[in-house]
Amino acid sequence: MKKEADADLLENKNTAVKVQGYLSYLLGLAWEQKRAMIFLLLLVVLSVSARLAEPYLYKVVVDTLSNGLIAGVFLSSQMQTLLMVIIGWFFLSIFQNLTSAQVSFFVWKIGQVSAQKVHMTGYRRLLKLDYAEHMAEHSSRYAKVVDDADTSTWEMTNWWLGRFLSAILGFFGMLIIALSVSWQMTLIAISIIPPTLWFTLRHIKKYEDEQRKVNKMWEEKHEHLHDQVSNIVTYKLNPYEDIFLKRHDVYSARASNAQMALNQKWRLVEIFNPDAFARFLVLGIGIYFVKDGSITLGTLFMFLGLLNEILTPLHVMSDILPQYSRRAQHIQRLLGLLAKEDKITVPTNPTRIGKIQGHIEFHNVSYAYPKEKSSFALRDLSFSIKPNQTLALVGYSGSGKSTIMSLMVRLVDPTKGTITIDGIDIRNFQPEKLKRYIGTVLQENSMYNETVAENIAYGDPHASKKRIMEAAKQAGAHEFISKLPKGYDTLVGERGVRLSGGEKQRIAIARAILKDPKIVVLDEPTSALDSITEKKVQHGINALVHGRTTVVIAHRISTVRDADTILVLKDGKIIGQGPHEQLMQTCPTYKTMVDLQTEGFLADRPELVKGRLK
Repeated sequence: MKKEADADLLENKNTAVKVQGYLSYLLGLAWEQKRAMIFLLLLVVLSVSARLAEPYLYKVVVDTLSNGLIAGVFLSSQMQTLLMVIIGWFFLSIFQNLTSAQVSFFVWKIGQVSAQKVHMTGYRRLLKLDYAEHMAEHSSRYAKVVDDADTSTWEMTNWWLGRFLSAILGFFGMLIIALSVSWQMTLIAISIIPPTLWFTLRHIKKYEDEQRKVNKMWEEKHEHLHDQVSNIVTYKLNPYEDIFLKRHDVYSARASNAQMALNQKWRLVEIFNPDAFARFLVLGIGIYFVKDGSITLGTLFMFLGLLNEILTPLHVMSDILPQYSRRAQHIQRLLGLLAKEDKITVPTNPTRIGKIQGHIEFHNVSYAYPKEKSSFALRDLSFSIKPNQTLALVGYSGSGKSTIMSLMVRLVDPTKGTITIDGIDIRNFQPEKLKRYIGTVLQENSMYNETVAENIAYGDPHASKKRIMEAAKQAGAHEFISKLPKGYDTLVGERGVRLSGGEKQRIAIARAILKDPKIVVLDEPTSALDSITEKKVQHGINALVHGRTTVVIAHRISTVRDADTILVLKDGKIIGQGPHEQLMQTCPTYKTMVDLQTEGFLADRPELVKGRLK
């Protein structure tokens, strides 16, 4: 576990060096909203100016009152001054409220729009990310990267534009006013800034790596929760609720306790808050200057008011530091995801072709999975499928059938060799175009928590309701769909839980028919179905494959025996090739698999046939 965390830490560090800085990324997103940013900057300047006027009013009031008290009488001009200050203060307060409210709105708006852009950028990246990358990580990890970056972008935009910007402008405005009144008092007031900044930045650097490790624990907690909810049926079918709770509590408590321990360390920054020391210096030395006649009493009160502007940036830093590092790393992780180099690339000048015939060829194709995941490899496969013909792939589990399918639809690229369609290397096709030519029906087809019609329409999102219904009829799905509570407008539930296996298969077939592909890939589409349901689904499959180049992976002899060509695979190699009758005579492995077929299935149990396969 520790080695994995250390490796992850090193990877994150290296990625952070390569990617654009998160601050420039955030500011770039904000500046894309130029009009809103200009209004915001103008409003912040006005708001800060109004805020800085207050300490000056302190000075006027205190000096006017002091002069009147010392003289024992208040002149009419002094009373007029005090009245004007009170009126001015009243309108200044109203103005501050108005500008502050508008600043808050624009900060919120810029943050919201920026967060939405981050979310859509991240989502688009997940769609483009290599299939192999998705398979290498927990299914919830990349989704969490995008969600975290979305939230953190909103928060950090609010921190920088809503709090830091105002605080920094207030500080420099204060500096200009203070220096014009008394440079000595100004130097005293700002003397606490350098050591405080040094102390704070030192701890940011010190705790950054610790926060990265804690973030990893939060990820693991989220992944475990996702696992538990995704596999809720396991809990429902087994007792021992306390075991389930205890296991998740380990992940939850570890992340929470680690974050708590780190936040306790951040308290040290707050304990050394310079607030009291700064006021002590300004008030103590200021009294001496007033007594000495260097400044007036009103000037001292003004500096005490301006002191808030000096301390505000430091207060902001100490308030958000425990969360700042975590949020910054969330955005860095997204930037790391955006910086990943894909192996499945889009060609610079893709081959343009209107229609394809569907002639598929594998030329000395090899493929090896990363060693840490599997040692399996395809080795120098060569075969071809002529247009409108059917090729069947058979073999025991792990022989390479599904890998061939993944290569054909370009979920992965060959390690060596080429795959062509109509003589064109599929790597020269625009990926979006290639997907239009190929329809797939898998053993487990993805269903979204949307209506039946919307799930079918993934084959062609622009299809009319009439075309969707026609595709469903061809797939043999219209009858059962019509009996659903809302027909085609019935929600199918998460992963299609409200549908049976056969119903999901027929919707998947309707989706492929609607797509109208030239090439069809079937990956064991009926292996999990009973014989009666298989017959219904087979009707839809026949409608789908008619007049199309077809590649089918199946264990049922009824599915593969009529194929034009059957490839028999073992350990990533072709050990038999030809039609059913020929293989029964020439390929002992194929013959044994057929002989061991039970209840319509091609047996996949090599332990029963040891010694029979030579």
